[in-house]
Amino acid sequence: MNHWIWSPLARGVCAVGLLAVCLPVAHAQSASPTESHQASAADANAAAPPAVRSATARLPIESFARLPLLSGVVLSPDGQRIAALLNEPERTVLITRAVAGEKKSLAVLHTDNKQYQFNWARWVNNERLLVSLRFASRRGFVRTVETRLFSVKADGSGLINLVINLPDLGSLRGTIRTQQLQDQVIDWLPDDGQHVLLQLAEAEALPAVYKVDVETGRRQMVQAPERGVRRWITDAQHRVRVGVRETEGNYEIRACGPDGKDWRVLWTFRDLGDAVWPLGFGLDPQELFVKADHQGRVAVFSVRLDQSGLPRTLRLAHPRFDIDGTLMHSPASGEVVGLRSGATDDDSGESRGDLWEPSWRGLAQSIDLGLPGRDNRLLGMSRDERRYLVYSSGNGQPGEYFLGDRRTGELALLAETYPALDPTTLAGKRPATIRARDGLNLSAYLTQPAGHTGSHAPLPLILLPHGGPQSRDDADFDSWTEFLANRGYAVLQVNFRGSDGYGREFKAAGLRRWGMEMQDDLSDAVHWAIAQRIADAKRICIVGASYGGYAALMGLVKTPELYRCAVSFAGVSDLQDLIQYERDYVGGLAAAERSIGDSWRDRERLRATSPALQAERVQAPVLLVHGTADRVVPVDQSEDMAKALRRAGKPYRFIEQEGGDHYLSRNEDRLQFFQALESFLDEHLKSTTEPTPSPTSLRQKPDS
Repeated sequence: MNHWIWSPLARGVCAVGLLAVCLPVAHAQSASPTESHQASAADANAAAPPAVRSATARLPIESFARLPLLSGVVLSPDGQRIAALLNEPERTVLITRAVAGEKKSLAVLHTDNKQYQFNWARWVNNERLLVSLRFASRRGFVRTVETRLFSVKADGSGLINLVINLPDLGSLRGTIRTQQLQDQVIDWLPDDGQHVLLQLAEAEALPAVYKVDVETGRRQMVQAPERGVRRWITDAQHRVRVGVRETEGNYEIRACGPDGKDWRVLWTFRDLGDAVWPLGFGLDPQELFVKADHQGRVAVFSVRLDQSGLPRTLRLAHPRFDIDGTLMHSPASGEVVGLRSGATDDDSGESRGDLWEPSWRGLAQSIDLGLPGRDNRLLGMSRDERRYLVYSSGNGQPGEYFLGDRRTGELALLAETYPALDPTTLAGKRPATIRARDGLNLSAYLTQPAGHTGSHAPLPLILLPHGGPQSRDDADFDSWTEFLANRGYAVLQVNFRGSDGYGREFKAAGLRRWGMEMQDDLSDAVHWAIAQRIADAKRICIVGASYGGYAALMGLVKTPELYRCAVSFAGVSDLQDLIQYERDYVGGLAAAERSIGDSWRDRERLRATSPALQAERVQAPVLLVHGTADRVVPVDQSEDMAKALRRAGKPYRFIEQEGGDHYLSRNEDRLQFFQALESFLDEHLKSTTEPTPSPTSLRQKPDS
């Protein structure tokens, strides 16, 4: 068993046409006709019910399938430049660009995404960036995801690998030891500008903390590894103060005093409902912010470490939803000003309780007034707190990046993520509540083609369960649902039991219930859609990725009468095999057993709810798509499902994407999947005739 391997479940360009449309904050209603496409029209469509939007023709598949044009935008500390990842059809380019004056973008680094993909880039000072790359690899017989950390100047010069290119590594008897994960920066030391604190796991997989020079890669250990500690946290004074220990599913939160002495245990837990997760420190070295349970929901507290009993002060809670996000600090003072998080689905955004510092809350409220009906997220701010970045998206509104100026009160539109999609032509989602057979209320979202009203005949329906399964669907823009609605399908997304965000009991109701009540919730949603005359009962397909792919396959096994077809991207098909796969990774087995079950004690249930072991029950055609470099759900899962369907004489198609990952990170893979999905749905949902049950198998390379 390789305990030192970490599971993925546990991690010269021409000037880019970036727009610069100025929107005065809190005065978007007075925007010019040129600006109205970006603000007024989008806001009106977000507020209007999708049923009254005009019908549209089929848009090019590339408009939905491609990666966002721009992603990972970050602002330099002085607020003078941005860096971003520009996703071109065949490569991704890290670019930098001034925010004022000549706005020509410079290419810093690029990758064709065949082997390496960008994780992120971030300014470490005004002239230099740190850049994380990831790639699929192996350590012995174990498949891994590896990361590497590079330092590079904003003009592309001065590139170094911060971990590999070290003087002391060349003397290790002719070998170079490489840590699997090399990009875990735990403290950016903003007042330093030349160093960062980096967490690196050495040969025993126990991470130490190093102070690393971003110019040379030289490093000095500031915190030695400790037994079982997988994560370290520093305080505002950049001292290592908290360690998170995990051993076989048991967690222990340890902390020391400001002088680095007197380490003690703060909390221990095994049941994640009792978890107290540290987020970070305030300016006061004795004030630690944590996430913990509050009336059945996850909330944010501040805790006094210098007082007996560790008293908590509630900082942020919601009566319906769990709180999620990371701490946001003032770049000028270092104080915690709130939480970097998105608004919950039923929040107006006007109160902005996620930012409890008054001036920051006022800024966020002003942005929400200028861009109403959207989820507006503050991404970063310059050190002088003048310029700031906002990512704004909404229901039927693809994401946009804005640059704000607190001195002038203006927002400048930097870029659209999906410029080929006009928000006025998109369908948007309608919220719905569906009652499960046992009386449990389920939050759901319905997307119907633009122009479709209740007076129309029922539509072919796509049931689209989310992955995770500890994740959730929301009302935000979704290229998958918009694509399917543009092709004439109704789309139903259901937050089945076990989904994130709805409290401790709701999440716990899905533990070890794969293929059981979790699947029943999806079946109940289909019956609801039929009863509401939304769905044509003879034309329903279940489509999903990851856990959603498992649910799609299990839907054909458990309720074959409901579906005419199923599509599984990177789906699970054999639960016992997945549990065994996770044994090779740090914390993997404990996480798999907590979510899925014990491979021996629960073996009968796991066999009964593994689609690859129940293929003879499948009655409808199946489309399987899976990448060979997937490190979350191995491609073996789809290969085994394809073999089982072939042996059972069932109709299926299998597309194996060479080098593809779990996230469709390459444009070519996304386009291939969307094309296959469109063709498959057209074939099986456009008529009500029975499918021909002749098995077919097709493996394709991405360029075929």
